[in-house]
Formats: sequence, structure tokens, C-alpha cells
Amino acid sequence: MGNLNNLDSSTSWSFPPRPWTSHVRWIELDVNVHDYVFVAIEDGALVQSRDGGRTWIDRVEQGPYDTHTLGTHQKAPKRLYSSAGDGYFESFDYSKSWSRPTAGLRHHYLYVLAVDPADPNTIVVSASQSAWQAHSIESANSLVYRRSIENNGGGEWKAVSNGLQSKGTIIAILAANPKNKGEFYAINNRGLFCSTDTGHAWRELDVSWSKEYHSQHPWALAVKGQD
Repeated sequence: MGNLNNLDSSTSWSFPPRPWTSHVRWIELDVNVHDYVFVAIEDGALVQSRDGGRTWIDRVEQGPYDTHTLGTHQKAPKRLYSSAGDGYFESFDYSKSWSRPTAGLRHHYLYVLAVDPADPNTIVVSASQSAWQAHSIESANSLVYRRSIENNGGGEWKAVSNGLQSKGTIIAILAANPKNKGEFYAINNRGLFCSTDTGHAWRELDVSWSKEYHSQHPWALAVKGQD
């Protein structure tokens, strides 16, 4: 797509393990407006299209540089959630401006986020101190944070320890159940976990988990709620 690759910021897009390359890490279709598309390029830019990808709007200076996961929410039009290698970011105006609510967040390499479908102010993210601790089984050390706020004000991030371990744990892939309020899932090298209380407490699900999985890195998780 020439219009995407010709954006001014494209000369600085650089995937860290191969700095002469770049790639799209995430594509998010806006759940509220047809043809609004957001694309996260790792490592380099969060860009958007408002016509289904025919033309593109470049990143803004104060926005996230290394988004790993981007979220939109049906109950919060214009709101964007970015879980990034350079921290956590939010926008309430489709990326014209950004804020960085980081109170309580002691780990700033963020990978995946999930938002409660019933409450756009309840968010969980997976986090680590660095990419090496997040993705390498030799030094794995990661955890999950949650944040719940009222009326878009206040609210600190809280590290979750109930039912989850940090040391030796590859960074978790997270997903929300689109049908059930406050229900989240997490998968990592230790197993598949579920929270039914908006991320406060987690339990390991009774699923077959081979010994080989303990040294592997899950990369994706999808949840389909019951109709």
C-alpha cells in the first residue's frame, strides 16, 4: 500500500531485532465507525485511515511509538487504548492528543491489553521490565496489571498476584469475553487462566497442558462468548 509506506515517518520505522526492517504489529478496526482503521508499526508509528485504507494519517509526536496492542471500545467512541513498548497511552479524540496514566505502573514494557466490554474504564495489561524478560524463557519475568476508574478520572494501576506468578512467566496474552461482564482470559507458558471479577483474581483452567508448553511462548488468544 503505497500511501501507507510513503508517510513521512516511514523512514524511521525499525523492527528492533532487524533494524533495517519494519512490520505491522497490530491492526485495529474501530468498533464504532465503519472504515476507520488503526495500524501499529513496530517499532515506529501508530497511524490511521478513515477511508478503509485508501489514505493514511501519520503519527502524532506525543503518541505511542511502539504500540503492541491497540484497543477501541463500543461504549467509548473516539477512545483508543495503546499497550506499547514505551508504556501505556490513551486518547479520547482518535489520536489527536494522548495522555499517559501511569500511576502505580512499575513495569513499562507493555504487550497486550484487554478492556471489559461492559466497562470501558476497566483495563488489564501484561507487562515486564524489558522485552528480554517478557519474551525469553531464560529470564522470563512478567505480570498483569489492572486499572479501573470512574468518570475518566483517577485510578491507579494495581499489580495482580492472586492466581498468577511473575518469575519464570512469559508475558501473557490477554482477551476479554465479549459476552460476559468482567470476564478476562490470559495464556502464558504456565497455562490458561480466567478471571471473572474484572481481573482481581485468576484461576488456572483445567485444560491439557503438555510439559513442552512450559518453555514455549503463546502468541494469540481468541475468546468467543456463548450466544
